[in-house]
Amino acid sequence: MKHITLTIIFEASALNRDEKIGGNILSIKKLQKGNKTVSFIGKPAIRHYLFSTLHKAFKWKPAQVTAQGEVVQFDILKDDIISSPELDAFGYMYTIGRETSITRKAPVGITKAVGLDTYQGDMAFYSNHDLVARGLKQGLKVTPNPYNKEEHFSFYKLSFTIDTEMIGKDEWIIEDYEYDEINKKLYLTLKEPQSAILKNVERKEDDEGNVYYEIDGNRIYIENKKIRVKKELMEKDKKTPQIKFKDKFLKEQKDEKTKSKKSKGKKSNIKVEEYDEEEEFYVFIASQLPEYNENEKTLKIEVGLQKVIENVNKSMGNKYTLEEPKGEICIEKCDGKVKVVFKIKPEEKKERIKNILTAIKNGLYSQSSNEVNTITPLFLVSAFVQVPVPIFHSYIDLIQSSNSKEVYEVIGLKDTLENQWLACGKIYIFESEKIKLEESKKEKFKDKLYEKWDDFLKVIDCEIKESETNECETQKNI
Repeated sequence: MKHITLTIIFEASALNRDEKIGGNILSIKKLQKGNKTVSFIGKPAIRHYLFSTLHKAFKWKPAQVTAQGEVVQFDILKDDIISSPELDAFGYMYTIGRETSITRKAPVGITKAVGLDTYQGDMAFYSNHDLVARGLKQGLKVTPNPYNKEEHFSFYKLSFTIDTEMIGKDEWIIEDYEYDEINKKLYLTLKEPQSAILKNVERKEDDEGNVYYEIDGNRIYIENKKIRVKKELMEKDKKTPQIKFKDKFLKEQKDEKTKSKKSKGKKSNIKVEEYDEEEEFYVFIASQLPEYNENEKTLKIEVGLQKVIENVNKSMGNKYTLEEPKGEICIEKCDGKVKVVFKIKPEEKKERIKNILTAIKNGLYSQSSNEVNTITPLFLVSAFVQVPVPIFHSYIDLIQSSNSKEVYEVIGLKDTLENQWLACGKIYIFESEKIKLEESKKEKFKDKLYEKWDDFLKVIDCEIKESETNECETQKNI
């Protein structure tokens, strides 16, 4: 299937701020381009603006996040590319251990939005005069809080790519899986779950109001999923470099498989491979928020990672289908591990790609420093490419028209047409009254253009249909 690239030129202010200068000067992001300084809007800001637009226009749901120690990341135990278009389009990294993670490269590639006009050192002075005036009327003794902001109003060039083979498909390598046919649940084990139930635990507060738990005078501190355990409560495993709770602090759990009332309960424990060692504490990350039972004075701590997917139907072979949201999960054993492939339905894939293209073409919702920006294309060029490379980005540039000081012309498209990654040999161009294609080149491009935006989008329908047909034929042959 052919990939997609778009490059736009828009006019806006550099609202993507950098570090403060001297404490009260808000600076803009800048870089050196040849012998001139230009401003730029960073890729993370553009990604945020694009997703905000998709959320508002097409109801794309923000993916859930989790805190792994000090790091906030997307929670793939609660979302995946089937349930979340955001994870599908923009990728993620989920940490399983210090050296293990599940990573998805973003199918939607984004460049910096680089200014085309030289930054001349513009700066403006601001103050909160309105609020100060209100305070003075109320009899308050208040004074203005002045600050300076670097400002730059410029044309910017920005490019996107869409890897159409990657979007709508994701692969994980995990430990194990299990399917509950009665309850229609699929369990994906990323890391074998273990739990420990500690007994005789008292919930207390220190002088500063911080909650902690105590066993025989030994404290356990809990901050989100970060656990700090006094070393006296744990011990190092004799056979492995792991830590576990000492047996005497564990509560016996009833063995549901044993009917005899005289049978002793089982004490389950956790074995923590990755932890930090302080002078008096062991520090590690739990997979769930610990559960404290006030009546029984117990504290349950779990490690391990397991994703539970509900409303799953098993179809032929190793395939599992979801009706809402629509998708398919394929599972197979692979060198002692389990390979899991997530796939969205072709119609959903097509819809997501068109949502992204529509948002880019019509303008992104962007707001920073309480000011609305205008990332709306004054010029747009797009094409299908064999490799997801932003081929227009380096070639095209902007010059002032020789016919009018109010009109600008785009140069460099001729060079792009000679790029071998260009598929079909055709491109789509949108011009505004302010930015047009170089007049002397227009005639040469007539047979290279899609006449309408809808004609460009129709190719996506054909490409996805052909791609699915080819995949079906391949599976039949296998």
